[in-house]
Amino acid sequence: MPHNITGLDHVLIGVADLEKAKDIYEKLGFTITPRGSHIGWGTANYCIMFGQDYIELLGIVHPDKESNGLDALLAERGEGLLGMALASDHPEKTRSSLAESNLNPGDLLDLKRKLELPEGDVIPEFKLIRLPTEGVSERSLFICHHLTPELIRRPEWENHKNGTDHIKSIVILVEDPKSLKDYYTRLCGTLNVTLTDATLSVRVGRLTMIFVADSDLDLLFPGLTISGDWPDLPYIIAMTLATEDLGKTGSYLGEAGVRYQKVANGSLRISPDQTCGVLLEFTEA
Repeated sequence: MPHNITGLDHVLIGVADLEKAKDIYEKLGFTITPRGSHIGWGTANYCIMFGQDYIELLGIVHPDKESNGLDALLAERGEGLLGMALASDHPEKTRSSLAESNLNPGDLLDLKRKLELPEGDVIPEFKLIRLPTEGVSERSLFICHHLTPELIRRPEWENHKNGTDHIKSIVILVEDPKSLKDYYTRLCGTLNVTLTDATLSVRVGRLTMIFVADSDLDLLFPGLTISGDWPDLPYIIAMTLATEDLGKTGSYLGEAGVRYQKVANGSLRISPDQTCGVLLEFTEA
């Protein structure tokens, strides 16, 4: 891919109660890492690690401290998918390449967080590049490079009862998918961008970002019924996870008491009221 981008690094889910969200995702069959906290901020997280990407559950644990805007987002839009980080294997080259393509990247940022391991706290470190975004809300798309990946990944954390292997797709509701083609072509390359009459699909490693107008959402999710109005667009509504064995995934969910719908294409759909605001589907890897 262009700009030394290697794929998806992680997606973020904003939650109102971090400990409750941990329990919810454990019931869904995910192994949850120890808790992390962002140094100097009032936010903390739990992560769900896969082989090459992961899910970050992000919440506020110290309301008197800076939350980097999470408090306002939860108040305005409720729980759900906040955004995604793409992965870079060389952040300096990535930033330079993005600038040459007139994508206006921000400065390289240093980020540290504390990870609370049983044997003692450790400090994972990262490099971040923020981008002016199109098709997602401000600050919802950025680039991440791990300086200490060995601190956040252990084989036992990547083994999940529901069999999930990786994040397959993200669906974003937008006003006009066609208007985003130029931006994502410059960011991800011509071969990774596909425009149809209803959607714009952007391939990033194993992830596909699908931009669709709300009037065409039923093309992606036939029979979908969700009560209430959408938050202001753009809005990241759904995530599909690839599993090793969909039959075993369904068996686990049923035994755990998780309500799900088997849809026409065979995927297993779980409504947002059971997932902290995310329309979640499991499908075959």
